[in-house]
Amino acid sequence: MKTRPLSSPPRQPSWKAFDANALDQALERRLGPVVRALLWTAVGGYLSFVLGGQMAGTSAVPFWLRLAPVVPLTLLALLGLLHRAPRHYGALGLAALAWLELGIFLNGYARPEGLSWILPAYTLLPIAASPIWLKRRHFVAAAVICTLLGPLPLLWLEPPGPWQMFQYADYIVIAVVVAAVLNGYQVRLIRQHLELEERLRLRADVDELTGVATRARFLEQARSLLVKAIDSGTSLSVLYLDADHFKQLNDNHGHAAGDTALAGMGRILREHLRGHDLIGRIGGEEFAVLLPGLDAEAARATAERLRRAVTLQRSAGQALSISIGVAVRGEETVLEPLLARADQALAAAKRGGRNRVEVAG
Repeated sequence: MKTRPLSSPPRQPSWKAFDANALDQALERRLGPVVRALLWTAVGGYLSFVLGGQMAGTSAVPFWLRLAPVVPLTLLALLGLLHRAPRHYGALGLAALAWLELGIFLNGYARPEGLSWILPAYTLLPIAASPIWLKRRHFVAAAVICTLLGPLPLLWLEPPGPWQMFQYADYIVIAVVVAAVLNGYQVRLIRQHLELEERLRLRADVDELTGVATRARFLEQARSLLVKAIDSGTSLSVLYLDADHFKQLNDNHGHAAGDTALAGMGRILREHLRGHDLIGRIGGEEFAVLLPGLDAEAARATAERLRRAVTLQRSAGQALSISIGVAVRGEETVLEPLLARADQALAAAKRGGRNRVEVAG
C-alpha cells in the first residue's frame, strides 16, 4: 500500500483563527466596569451642571424641567449595574448620551449667554464617552448624536452668529477627531491584551508540537468528564497510546524525525476522533484519549481505526505503529484508577508484540 509523508508539525493557532463573536464578547465584558462608571459619572456630572447653571444665571426653562433628565440617567445607571449583559452596553451608552444632549439643550435654551454657555459641554461629551464605543456602528451613532441631533434644536431655535457658529463647528470637529483617536487606541490596546492572554492560555493548555491538550489540561478536563459520566450513568472509555520503537527512530534519524512523527500522530488523533473526544499528550510519545459515551466494543473499534491510520504513515523512511490500551469505566469514581487500567492494557499490548490493541479486563 502506498504511504505518504507526515505533515510538518502544526503551529500554535493564531488569534485570527478565533471566532470574531467571541472576541467581541470578550471586549464587551472588559468594557462593563467602564460603562457603569461613566453612567454614574453622567448622573453626577449632569446634576452639577444643572445646579451650577441655576446659581450662575437665569433661564426661561423651569428648574424642574432642566433637572428632569437626571431621572432617566439614574435609571440607566441602575440598569447597567443590575443587568450586566455585555451586548446591551452600547445601547445603554447611546441612550444616556441622548438624554445628556437633551439636558444640555434644556439648560442652554433661552439663556443670555447663548451658545457659549454650553459649548464646553457639547465638546466634552464625545471625548468623555469615547471609551464606551467598541463597535463601529455605536461610535458612528454617538458621533451623529453629538454633532447633529443634540445641538440641532438649539441651533435651529436660536441661530448663533458667524463667530459662535465657527467656534461650535471647530470645537466639535476637534472633539470628534480626538474621540475617534482615543477610541481606536483603546480598542487596539484591549485587543492586544486579549490576544496575549489567549496566547498564554494556549501555551499552557495546548501542546505546541502535536496540537492536543497538555497533560495538565487533559487531566483537568478528564476529571470533569468522568464526573459527568457518573452523574448521567453513561459509558466512558479511555485509550492509552504509545508510539512503537520511538527511541529507535530518534537514535537513527534524529529528534527532528521524532518530532515529525509525534506531530503526525497528533494530527491523526484530531482528524479521526469526534469533536467532543478529549485528547492529551501525557508523556514524550504517550497520548491518552477520553471517549464519552463509548462502551468497550465501540472503544476497541475506535482504537483499531487509529492504529490502522498510523500504520499508513512514514517518518524518515521508517514505518510507524502504535500500541493502544483500552479501559472502560466500571466502578471508578476517580480518574487515576481508570487511567492505570488503560496503562496496564497498553503494557499488555507491548508485551503481545506491539502494533495492537488490548482491552483491560
